[in-house]
Amino acid sequence: MATVRFPYEGVKPMEIPDRNLMGVFSPPRMRPGRTEEEILSDALSNPVGAGRLRQALAGKRNVLIVSDDHHRPTPVRTMLPPVLEEIRSAGIPDRSVEIIMALGSHRPMSDREMREKLGSGIVDRFRVTNHEWTDPGNLYFAGRVPPGIDVWVNRKMREFDFIVGLGQIMPMDVCGFTGGCNIIIPGLCGPKTSADFHWVRVGIPPEEVIGRRENAIREAIDNSAMAAGLGAILNVILDGEGKICGAVYGHPVEAHRSGVPLALQSHTTLLPAKADIVVADGYPFDIEFWQANKALDNAALAVRDGGVIIIVSPCHEGLSVTHGEDIRRVGYRSKKEILRLVEEGEFTHRVTAVHMVQVAEATFEKGVTCILVTDGIPPAVLREVNLEYAPDPQSALAMAFGRMGMDATVAVLNRASETLPVIQEH
Repeated sequence: MATVRFPYEGVKPMEIPDRNLMGVFSPPRMRPGRTEEEILSDALSNPVGAGRLRQALAGKRNVLIVSDDHHRPTPVRTMLPPVLEEIRSAGIPDRSVEIIMALGSHRPMSDREMREKLGSGIVDRFRVTNHEWTDPGNLYFAGRVPPGIDVWVNRKMREFDFIVGLGQIMPMDVCGFTGGCNIIIPGLCGPKTSADFHWVRVGIPPEEVIGRRENAIREAIDNSAMAAGLGAILNVILDGEGKICGAVYGHPVEAHRSGVPLALQSHTTLLPAKADIVVADGYPFDIEFWQANKALDNAALAVRDGGVIIIVSPCHEGLSVTHGEDIRRVGYRSKKEILRLVEEGEFTHRVTAVHMVQVAEATFEKGVTCILVTDGIPPAVLREVNLEYAPDPQSALAMAFGRMGMDATVAVLNRASETLPVIQEH
């Protein structure tokens, strides 16, 4: 009997019969042979497709640093000191530097969350603000880019001479990889722009996007962010232990492209076959199901059609703070039905429909059952939105065996939100 433990306090382990267990799969641990500080210093000293930051800032009056938010595990407090040193070396004073949190459509960060993300010393030293994505007065129009996207972004982008974005590169469903120009689109954009570029994803099968750098939605993101004025990025790649194993600095598109191969290596795990049952924890994307859905997206690549996915995640802020009302009103359902409801104007924000299409592609479209083990969403709410609930992992496994039979194969994905499962070809 194999014991599978979960990275959450109070969540009981799962016991899986050895004869059923295909394996426990995790993103690999990388050994770069350098400290995190050395990795960041090397990246800033060797820019990709651009000059060094301190050189790019020559003659500039002020700098806007754009950081990803509390929904991401990016170690921004480690990344900021060398960036700020480059800015200081260019002769730009602290009063001319501002940090903005790229919320996208997430809820605002609290002061405590900003201090945890950036460090208290940084919050005390610099002006730090949240992006306000629904306030039209907070946005400006940066132009229209292919394939017909109106680019509305935070007005601060035109108030600062240089914008540098801080983020992380890892595989994801919506646009292939996180990082790069994502820090602006959707990080600092308005609701129409967010809906328009997300909607590009709806017409593309997920297997043609996730883990692929070159795709239509990534092109739309890059076009939009560059039109808005993003100057440079510093992106890190994390390994299976959440440690920095690589970093890239430079041109927002070229530097991001150069970091993708290492990100693919550090997040890919090989499976011998698709499993009947996939058990996946959402760590560290656990604030709400809107984020834990990343684990579902990846688990869907490892489960056979008609199988069962078990998602273990606290989701202590529910389905979604900002999109939960739409989700509860509509409920998760088939892709065809979601698209019909979009046409009928049922969604407050069309980006919610894209999230629901992702869930549909992972489950309903493949005949896959999703069982959620969580204490953050009441069982009645899960039933209301057409997801299944289990009080603990062992109960969820019993439910899955009840559907798939006692001989069903089980694959476990640790840190599934960060794990790209690839089926080995024989």
